[in-house]
Amino acid sequence: MKMFGKVDVGGGLSDFWAYIREPRPHRWAIWGVALALTWVVFNGVEQYLIPVDKPKAQIIYFENWKADRSAAEIRADWIARAREETLRNAKKRAEYQRFADSLGIEYDSTEADRITRETLGEETAEAVKQRPAPPRSTLAERAARGPQPKTAD
Repeated sequence: MKMFGKVDVGGGLSDFWAYIREPRPHRWAIWGVALALTWVVFNGVEQYLIPVDKPKAQIIYFENWKADRSAAEIRADWIARAREETLRNAKKRAEYQRFADSLGIEYDSTEADRITRETLGEETAEAVKQRPAPPRSTLAERAARGPQPKTAD
């Protein structure tokens, strides 16, 4: 035996239409509240439960070069950029070396250090490996020194 053996769609729609057409005192206010509540629910689901990633702004960098650049200028520019990149890599490698030393991990960067010395020179390569100088005065140092005597103006 089927539960919905005889479905009368037309009769259901005519009953619904007859109910809606009956004059009730707060009919339009109830319709407004029902529609507003439905809109709020669907809008909330759309914005908060189904997030959509908005496209991110892209910054595209480009450089303009003269059309009559010589091969020497092109090579000099390429070498300058390669040196900057090598310097950045050497600084990052020195940070990793210090971090590995603090953890007691063996970190071998001899081949990379050799290339850095060849590219940047001995002095620059050694300067990069040096630990950066600490800040001149920290809050703890000032507190340890105590209050400074006030000068009479």
